[in-house]
Amino acid sequence: MKKADSWREDSDWETLHRDILAVIFAKLDVMDLTNGASRLCSSWFLASHNRTLWNTIDLGKLGKVKKGRSLRSIMNKIRTFLFNVNEERTSLTYITKFSHTAPKNLFFTSSSWTEDGDVLFAAERLPNIEKLALPRRLLESDKSLQLAFGKWKNLKTLIIAHNRYPLTKAFEFQVLGENCSNLTNLKYLGCLDEHIAEQMARYLQSIKRLSLQCSVVTTDEVLLLITNLRNLAVLNLSHCYGLDQESDMVLVYNLVQAASKLDKFITCSQGCTSCQEICSRSWVNKHWRNDEIKEFEF
Repeated sequence: MKKADSWREDSDWETLHRDILAVIFAKLDVMDLTNGASRLCSSWFLASHNRTLWNTIDLGKLGKVKKGRSLRSIMNKIRTFLFNVNEERTSLTYITKFSHTAPKNLFFTSSSWTEDGDVLFAAERLPNIEKLALPRRLLESDKSLQLAFGKWKNLKTLIIAHNRYPLTKAFEFQVLGENCSNLTNLKYLGCLDEHIAEQMARYLQSIKRLSLQCSVVTTDEVLLLITNLRNLAVLNLSHCYGLDQESDMVLVYNLVQAASKLDKFITCSQGCTSCQEICSRSWVNKHWRNDEIKEFEF
């Protein structure tokens, strides 16, 4: 009798409506969904492909799941080191068997490396991305990036945290201007030098919201952006390094005057404790998902 009741209970789970299963599956992490629930029975396998489950692919959270399983984490690190395995490409290959082209948001792990062709690999499988966060270390050729962003015609928000590590180079914003006409939100964490500021001003005229949170900036470059980005409405300069070092008060006055045309101009108050911590890599890794402009939070 007990065995019969157990069989009936299992059967009830199998016959749950797919929409109900999708609500339940939304509570699971990616590993439990793809490696666990989807393999239980045919109806659960089909429900795991529900488009509503795959609006966002966050590879950073996938990394946290793996860290929680210590043996798997250790084996993955050894495998990656010995055999040069690209773990994020492997993850995307597997995840897109379930998501297909449904995802609209794609977030890479901030501290990961991409090899040449990785971003194009993602763009070919996920052409409908509207919000994208790229890793800080991009080992991508100009040709690969040109082809990748050529497929992301719907891209509206880009978050790029770029440091000039060995073998990496400055991100060329021309590729965005030539391919992403719907791009209105840009967050850049890095060193805003003259070359980058000039590229932004020349190629990103559609930008309405710009965050330079935690970047190294100068008054000249910020003034260049405010003056030349005709559609700019919101600018975030919180926790930036360099503005407080400006000694030319005429430049500071000009910056304040230029910023008065914006709908919103975000800066830090004096004595901001966060500004004292921005040199810490762990602080950037922890907070680059947050921003005073809600469009950049993820």
